[in-house]
Amino acid sequence: MPTARTRRARRPVAVLCVVAAIPAALLGTLVWWAHGQAGSGTVYTDAPASTVPLPAVLPTPLLSVRRAPSALAVDAQVALLSTAAQPLLEGVDSASCAALSVEDLSVAAVNPDLAVIPASTLKLVVAAVALDVLGSGSTFTTQVLGNAAVNGVVEGDVYVVGGGDPVLSEAWYTVASETRKRPPMHATNVEALADALVSAGITRIAGQLVGDGSRYDGETYPPGWGDDLKKVADGVPVGALVVNDSTSTEGVINSDPTLAATRTFERMLLTKGITVEGGSSTGIAPTGLGVLATVQSATLTDIVNEMLATSDNLTAEMLVKEIAHAAGGAQGTRPAGLQAITAKLTEWGIDTSAVQLTDGSGLSRDNRLTCTLLLEVLQRSSAADPVGAGLARGGQEGTTLADYFEREGLGGVIQGKTGSLSGVKSLGGYYLAAGEEVQYIVILNGAAAEDFLTVWTDLGDTLLAAAAGPSADSLAPRS
Repeated sequence: MPTARTRRARRPVAVLCVVAAIPAALLGTLVWWAHGQAGSGTVYTDAPASTVPLPAVLPTPLLSVRRAPSALAVDAQVALLSTAAQPLLEGVDSASCAALSVEDLSVAAVNPDLAVIPASTLKLVVAAVALDVLGSGSTFTTQVLGNAAVNGVVEGDVYVVGGGDPVLSEAWYTVASETRKRPPMHATNVEALADALVSAGITRIAGQLVGDGSRYDGETYPPGWGDDLKKVADGVPVGALVVNDSTSTEGVINSDPTLAATRTFERMLLTKGITVEGGSSTGIAPTGLGVLATVQSATLTDIVNEMLATSDNLTAEMLVKEIAHAAGGAQGTRPAGLQAITAKLTEWGIDTSAVQLTDGSGLSRDNRLTCTLLLEVLQRSSAADPVGAGLARGGQEGTTLADYFEREGLGGVIQGKTGSLSGVKSLGGYYLAAGEEVQYIVILNGAAAEDFLTVWTDLGDTLLAAAAGPSADSLAPRS
C-alpha cells in the first residue's frame, strides 16, 4: 500500500493557489514576450498576417474559482455534510463516537477521541496493516510432505503442513445453509491436495497422517472470548492448519483445529482410495521431506474481502498471527501480531495512545479504539483499493449489509464494515457522493446501540444529502 494518499494533495486552498498562479504566470510570459517583440526592431513581411479571433468575453473568467472545480466540489460536500449530519450527531451519546470527512477533510464529529469498544470495525485496522505488511498479492500455501512413493506406497509418516490459510474448505462447506448464511467467498479447495496424491498414484500411507500447525503458536482462543463464543461459528479456534473452520458436517466445532483438519483430510483420502495405516495425529514435520502436494489460496486482496464483507473472525485472528510471523517471529503469536499492528499505526502517524488490542476480530470487549483512529485508517486507504473494495455494500447478499441500506442511492453504493456485540453497534466505510469520497465511522456503545437502526437511517440521510451536491464536472469552466 502507498505510504500516503495521493488524494491528500487535493486540498481546496492549495488547489486554488495553484490555479491562481497559472494565469498569473501566463500573463507574465505574455508581457515579457510583448516587450521582446517591441524592442527587437524586426519586421516580418514575408507572409500575410493571420489572426485568431478571441471572444470579447470569456464564458468563464480567467481567474474564476470555477477553474478549480474539484476544490469547489469538495467545499460544497463539506458544507452539505456539516448541515445534514446534525441529526446523526445528536443520536450519538456520551458513551459513543462518530466522525465524517470528505476527501480526507474532517467535516463533523462527536467524541472523536473517546476510547470505545469497536467490535468488528477493528477488522478495518487488521486489513490495512495486513495489506501493508504482507502485500496485496501474497497467498497462503498448504503442503503435504513425505517420502517419495514406491509402487504407490509412502513409507513413514506424511505431514499436512498449515500455511495460515483461513479459508481452506471442502466443497460442501462453501454452500450457504440455514446455520451458515455467509459461507467462504474465496475458499481454497482442500480436496485438491487429496486429488494430487491420487494423481501421483499413491494408494497407501504406511505411517501416520500428521497435521503440522507449528507456523503459529498453540493459543487457540484469545483472552476475552467467553465460553459462549467458543461454542458457535463466530468463535472457532485459531491455528495455522484449519479446514472448514474446524466444523463437522453436523455443525460440531472441534477445539483442536490442527487435529480436526488432519482427520478431515484422512477421511478425504479414504474416500479417494488412499488408506492411512497409522491414523491421524499432530506434530512438526522434519526437514528433508519431499513435497507430495500443494495448494495455494487466493490473493490477500480476496482474503481481506472475505474478512471484511462477511466479518470472518477466524480470518482476522489468523492474519494477526501471520503479521507476527512476517515480522520475524519464529512463530506467529497474537501478542506479537497486535504489537506489530500498533507499531504500524504509529509509523503511519496515527495516535495510538488510546489503543488497547486484545484480538484481531473485535470479539473481545477489552478492545478499545477511537473514531479518530478508524477514520484516519479509512483516509489512508480509499473506496477503490483492497480495503474499500473489500467492504460489504448496502443490500449485498451474503454480506453483513445484506439487510441494511437498501434505499435508492445507498443500495450497492455505500461501503461499510459492521460491528456487533451486546451493547455495541458500529459501522465504518466509504460513500461516493457526486464523485467525491466520504469517509465515515460511527461506534455506539451502551444505550445508544439499542436504537442503532435510527442512527443508521440518519447516516443514510446524511450521505444522500451529500450525494445531491454538485460534482466537479458541473463546476468545471464553461466552454
